[in-house]
Amino acid sequence: MRVPIYEALAHYKRNEMLPYTEYFGLGFFSDISLAESTLAESKKLVGFSELNDDSFSITTHYLNDCAHIGNEVSYEIINNKIYGVWYDYDIDDYYTCSGYIGLFSTLKYAENALEWYKTWDIFKVYGIENLGIATITLNLRGWTEGFITVNN
Repeated sequence: MRVPIYEALAHYKRNEMLPYTEYFGLGFFSDISLAESTLAESKKLVGFSELNDDSFSITTHYLNDCAHIGNEVSYEIINNKIYGVWYDYDIDDYYTCSGYIGLFSTLKYAENALEWYKTWDIFKVYGIENLGIATITLNLRGWTEGFITVNN
């Protein structure tokens, strides 16, 4: 069974000389129309309104999409909560690589997946302390106030 979860994102390059793009998570949604309306609303906010349409996207994740969580898998989402296994490590002094490796319907599934992800070479290099689990509330919009850019 493939249950899609839609992540709404905004992204921009602070400096065209840098090879990095910064990402802003705008929320996770059980329906693509909710993710699309979040993008439309976010485009009106301070900071985000300065970005072009190509700076907004929706990434599709699939719930419980990891063979290492167990044999009997339930896709029931309770109280609109899911669990995301995140990663966050520094590439260099200027850029941090971060995101979600997997989304799960139960904390136990996320914990099982986390143990498997800890064996990946990338986390052996950057450290397993750069992995964790976050509780995610579905259909809740993030970044509702926008942002300002501060130039140093």
